[in-house]
Formats: sequence, C-alpha cells, structure tokens
Amino acid sequence: MRQFSLFLRGTLILTIAGILSRFLGFFYKIFLAQALGAEGIGIYQLIFPVFSVCHALTASGIETSISRFTAFGRKNEHAEFLYAGLFISMASSLAVSLVLWRQAPFIARHLLHEIRCEPLLRILSAAIPLAAVHGCFAGSYLGKKKTGIPSLAQLLEQILRIGTVWLLCGICVQQGRRITPSLAAFGLLAGEAGSALFMLNFSGEAWPDFRRPGKYFSKCRTLLGMALPLTGNRLSLTLLQSVEAVLIPLNLQKSGLTAADALSLYGILTGMALSFLMFPNAVTSSISAMLLPVISEEQSKGNKRNISIAIEYTIQFGLTIGILCMGIFLHFGIHFGTLFFHEHLAGEFLVTLSWICPFLYLTGNLSSILHGLGNTSITFFNQLAGIAVRIFFVIFFVPAYGIQGVLWGLLASQLLLCCLGIRAIAPYVTPTLGLDDLVLKPLAALFLSIGGVDLLKRFFPALHLSLEILNLALSICMVAAAYFILLILFGAWKFSQGPAKHRA
Repeated sequence: MRQFSLFLRGTLILTIAGILSRFLGFFYKIFLAQALGAEGIGIYQLIFPVFSVCHALTASGIETSISRFTAFGRKNEHAEFLYAGLFISMASSLAVSLVLWRQAPFIARHLLHEIRCEPLLRILSAAIPLAAVHGCFAGSYLGKKKTGIPSLAQLLEQILRIGTVWLLCGICVQQGRRITPSLAAFGLLAGEAGSALFMLNFSGEAWPDFRRPGKYFSKCRTLLGMALPLTGNRLSLTLLQSVEAVLIPLNLQKSGLTAADALSLYGILTGMALSFLMFPNAVTSSISAMLLPVISEEQSKGNKRNISIAIEYTIQFGLTIGILCMGIFLHFGIHFGTLFFHEHLAGEFLVTLSWICPFLYLTGNLSSILHGLGNTSITFFNQLAGIAVRIFFVIFFVPAYGIQGVLWGLLASQLLLCCLGIRAIAPYVTPTLGLDDLVLKPLAALFLSIGGVDLLKRFFPALHLSLEILNLALSICMVAAAYFILLILFGAWKFSQGPAKHRA
C-alpha cells in the first residue's frame, strides 16, 4: 500500500510539473512561431534529431540504468550508482560535444542539408554535457521515487529557456537586429544550464570517496552492463528518427514544393501541430517515469499479481485519456490551429493526427513497463518497426501525396507500436478488464459528452462567451467533466475497487 501511495504521489508531482511545463512550452511555441515564422521554426526543429542522437550516446541509457539499479539497490549504494553514472556520462558527453562543435559545418551542410543550422549546432554542443548531468540526477531521484527536485528542475528549465529567448528577442528588436533561430538555441542552452546547476545544488548526496575507487569502477561495470545495449538500441532508433526528419523536407520538395515551403510545412507540423498533440502527454509521461522503478521493484520481489494490476491500470488510464483527447482534437482541432497559431493548416494536421491519441499516450507507458521488466530488446524491435513504417511512408508516399504521406505514416506506426507493445506485455497480465471498460464505455462517454455540450450551448446562448479563447476553454472543460462523470456512471471507474470491478 505504501508503494502504491508513493507511486501516486510521485506521479501527481510529475504530472503537475509536466502540465505546467507543457503549458509554458505551449505558449513559448506560439511566441516562437510569431517571432521566427514557419520557416524559422522548421530550421530550429532540424537540430533536435542531432540533439537526440547526442543524448542517446551520452545520457539516456545511463539515466535509465541509474533509475533501475537505484530502485532495488541498497540505500548506501544510491550515491555510488549516481556518481559512477555521472563519470561515464560526462566523459562521453564532453567527447561528443567536442566532435559536434568541430563538425558542425559538415553536419549542417551534408546531413541536415541546411547550412543555416551551423550556428545552432555549435550552441547545442555546449548544452550536451549539461543535459547529461541533469539526466543522471533525474534518474537517481526517480529510482528513489522522489520526484520533487526533478519536477522543479523541469519547470526551472522551461522558465529559463522562455525567459532567455524573450529577453534576447527584446534586445534584437530594440537594436533593430533580425530575430534568428539561434536565439531559440541559446534559450535551450540556458535551460539546460539552469536545471543542471539546480540538480547539483540540491542533490543531497555525499561527495564520492575517492580513496576507494574500486567500488565506483564496480558500479560503472554494473551500469554499463545495462546501459550499453540500451544505448545501442536508442542510438539506432534515434539515428533512424534523424534520417526521417531530414527526409521529410527533402521528399516534400520532390512533391513540388520549394525548399522554403518544405521547411515551413515541416515547421507547422513539428513545431505547431505536434506541440498540441503532445500536450496531454505530460500526464502519461509522468506515469511512464514512475512505472520503471515500480515495476523493477515488484519484479525483484516476485510480485506477479502487483505487476499485472499495474499494467492493467496503465492500459485503462492511457486509453481513457487518449480517447478523450482524440475527441477533443477531432472536434476542436481547427479552432486550435487558427486561434493560437493563426495557421489553418496546423488545425487540419491536428484533426488528422487526432486518431493516434489512444495509441500515442499508451505506447510510452508500455515501453516503460517492458524496460522495468528488463525486456529492453523487445521495445527496441517494436520501436524499430514503427520508425521503419514512418520512413517507408516518407520515401514512397510523400513525393506523390505531399505532407499527407507523413501523417499517414504517423498513424500507421503508432497503431503498430501499440499492438506490438500489448502483445509483449500480455504474458505478464491476468486480464480482469474487458473491451467494454477499456474502449466501448469511453467511446460512448465521448460521443455523449461532445454531443451534449454542443446541444447545451445551442439551447443556452449565455454559455457562448464573447472572447473566443475563453469560449473554447469552457467547451473543452465541459466536455472533459461530462466525459469523466459518464465513465463513473457507466461503472468504468470504481474508486473503491480500482479502475473497474475485477471480474472473477
């Protein structure tokens, strides 16, 4: 019971921080879209595949390893795992950062096919070691199920990023200088620096005892035993994602667009539409972060029943949130695009991509469960299959059908990922929930809540507010409230017994 309360408390803290961070980031994207334009957003988005590759090489595998070994290791070993991971991560990140700084012109010209990315890559190189420090401390805290400091660091990173870019843009306007995507890269650097320093200041861990280096070398070997295959997997996936990101603008040009129009379309999709789509992921990603250490701990105790219950809770929660978001984006997507970004196309993308919400918000949690169970190879091959599908659509459908080919690829890959993930965790689950609780009741609640709110606003004109953004917010809140009330009335969620009454 105590473990479950820790899980809920940690998830709640991460969720609140995630929502606040996504909320700030959402308006930050609106500000960037207005300051840089669609093409500038596209150039800025091109550097993130490079950042993902560098992070996969230097931090992501170590972060997951620290979290998992801290979760079921002895208390006196927590600091040893942290500092061993920091040593590995910092050594690799400094080497990668130096290579990126020196090879920025080559990467920009020959890999990204956009020379204007060169100054952004040089700025990015300074952020890589800072991100590694942040990741190692975050993994340690999450392994101990302490989410307060990582949550505050996440918020601080977002605030510093936004504040830095806002200040630099103000200076450029005052001096009559052009606003470039490099300012956004400086904001990224400032955010990583602030969060890393914050983690260092509040770590609370004793300094490493260098008189006994043997125990740290032992922990390095232990961490690398899990981190190396995980890093190899993630690096392979990230490289393929980077290939996909570069191929999209190039194949959009083959469909008849100019280079500027292709970058603009890429910016609208990745910097505008997908930022909306990923906003609710703040809730599900919080669960993902907490699931890995919880599942690892339960597995070490041999509690198969608790693992089965945790998996079922996760699947039902992911589908419940995903189906609600699917309906909201499907119904209000056009309004989101035109109201916030003044870009009708962003709204159209959002409507098309709304169908992936139930799968998108579920696959991340399924991957965390499999990582917690130690089945990292399964998640690797599942994600590899998903990326392969997206690249297939980019190569063969985008030249003929334009941006629609990208959207179809995203839909197909998420459906495949979800099916493969459910198949992989099936042996660990003793089913107690049926299709009615998981899918049918949420769908019925969605249709009734959206239809009911539309009828209510039609018969009561006073519910139509003069300010469009408030009117949209009121409609969404009413739909969400009606949706969850109907789920309770339908018996899909019973708080005294869990998500749904367990069947015999």
